[in-house]
Amino acid sequence: MFNFIENLNYEPIRKNSLKIKLKDLQKGINNFNDYIIVFNDKIKIYSRKCDHQGGKLIFKDNQIICPLHNWKFDAFKGSYTNGFKKKTVSYKIINDEILIEDKKEFPKIFKTVQQKSTKIRFFNHAFLKIYGENFSFASDPWAFGPAFNTGWWLQKNTKEDWLSEVNSCDFIYISHNHPDHLHPLTLNKINKDIPIVVGKFISDSAGKYMESLGFKKIFRLEFSNVYRYENTDLYLSLLKSGDFRDDSGIYFSNGNFSCLLDVDSNSINFDKFPKVDVYGSSFGGGASGYPLMFDNYSTKEKVEIINRNKKNLLNLKLSRINKISQKYFLPYASFFDEKLIRDKFVKTHNKKNPIDSYEKILIKKKIKILNPKKNDNFEFYGKKLIKENFINHKTFKDLDPLIYLKKYKKAYNKINYKFIEDYFLKSKFNDNLILAVSLTADNFKTDKNNFLVDFSNGKISFLTKNTINFDDLKKENKKLLYLKSRKESFLHTIYNLNPWEDLMIGFQTKILRSPNVYNFKFWYHFNNIYIKSKNKRESKNCDFCNVFNQEIDKIIYEKTAN
Repeated sequence: MFNFIENLNYEPIRKNSLKIKLKDLQKGINNFNDYIIVFNDKIKIYSRKCDHQGGKLIFKDNQIICPLHNWKFDAFKGSYTNGFKKKTVSYKIINDEILIEDKKEFPKIFKTVQQKSTKIRFFNHAFLKIYGENFSFASDPWAFGPAFNTGWWLQKNTKEDWLSEVNSCDFIYISHNHPDHLHPLTLNKINKDIPIVVGKFISDSAGKYMESLGFKKIFRLEFSNVYRYENTDLYLSLLKSGDFRDDSGIYFSNGNFSCLLDVDSNSINFDKFPKVDVYGSSFGGGASGYPLMFDNYSTKEKVEIINRNKKNLLNLKLSRINKISQKYFLPYASFFDEKLIRDKFVKTHNKKNPIDSYEKILIKKKIKILNPKKNDNFEFYGKKLIKENFINHKTFKDLDPLIYLKKYKKAYNKINYKFIEDYFLKSKFNDNLILAVSLTADNFKTDKNNFLVDFSNGKISFLTKNTINFDDLKKENKKLLYLKSRKESFLHTIYNLNPWEDLMIGFQTKILRSPNVYNFKFWYHFNNIYIKSKNKRESKNCDFCNVFNQEIDKIIYEKTAN
């Protein structure tokens, strides 16, 4: 079905060289343009690009930090203070000069010279359908209901023909396992015989999850390989995000037309960007619990961080748009909202970049925005946009968010401490870390539902507590992570072995940590490694899914009957 053609080809753009005289180096740490140079017995060179989300490391108060999320880099150890190792940069020494060669190249997918018809239809958030003359595929269908433990909601209802359009696809591409892209409620309604395309992640986090939902034909495509879909005009390549997360984008061609949809990947293809006719990417930001849910910061500091990150995202995206496409930009994968009253604080402060922010700048560069808020259908012939319009269909009727929340709380109300204890004892996670958890109501006020998990010393221990005293725990001289989680959201995560990142991204957990650094080992383990057999974030027989799908079916039936 997906025929391997070749490895993705790369063409050089330019080759820059930076020369630094050895006599200009001081003992210790040196800062040269885009590089950090450690000069002791040996010379080690590191890029100033942060390995988390692509920010630039700066020197502040005798520390090397990333201003985006406060990652701190220890240049002498060659790792961040959270333990994540940073790769060194290759160099040569010629005539008492350090030579660093910066080779720039871009990938180029196989294309024909023929002009073909291509249509891109926007349904919602990251949910698109791509049509060619002899193929069609959908991406990341989220059509109704909440994501991230009721923290995220679609801004607007989806067009009512979404299900028939998805079920008529040749395949569905799933970029990664976040629930706004791999959405169990939506996927539960889709024909399970449709082929599914996912990236071949080491953890198989997306593939196993799709299997757990009952899909029978999972194609795990190698990154940076070019495939042809059957005997059609579609050539495609999946590109890995440039960080440690399991995330991806899809790069494809149809005749002489090419497109990159990087969804919300950080540093797609490790910053080796293709040049395409249409570039689709997230644009808004605000898709993280950081910093709003982190109690290490005051509200004033949170607002300052949000404003800084918002501005940085805008500049970063604009820079990438200039490098990737000089023609069309499709802003998508940012159409979510915080609708529940209990999340009023988040909604008030979680400011996002509007499409207008991009349009004001890109119009001067003669780059056209394909704006889903104005039109949802974009048709191309060859490389040229020949039509854009708004499809006048009725919208799919969804349930009220409060109905979801009420049933969600009812489904995940009972605390089974024996299950929770077994869950942690079987996790096989080892770190010098104490995890403290308080299960709370909507307002994050603590009660008597608290427990501690100690992952240190090679043996995991579990202990229930009446109260959590953070200051006392700090005396243990271990890393400390304290989570105040809404009870139903935490139990939903634990009982279904869902990734823990859902709690943080969905604004369902307040976090206090000591030291105040991101523990990538913990989050990676409980996001991608320690998940049920076949990655059953939601099992085939998920009662929660079944309840809501019956409610949705009832609405559809009543509407049809009328």
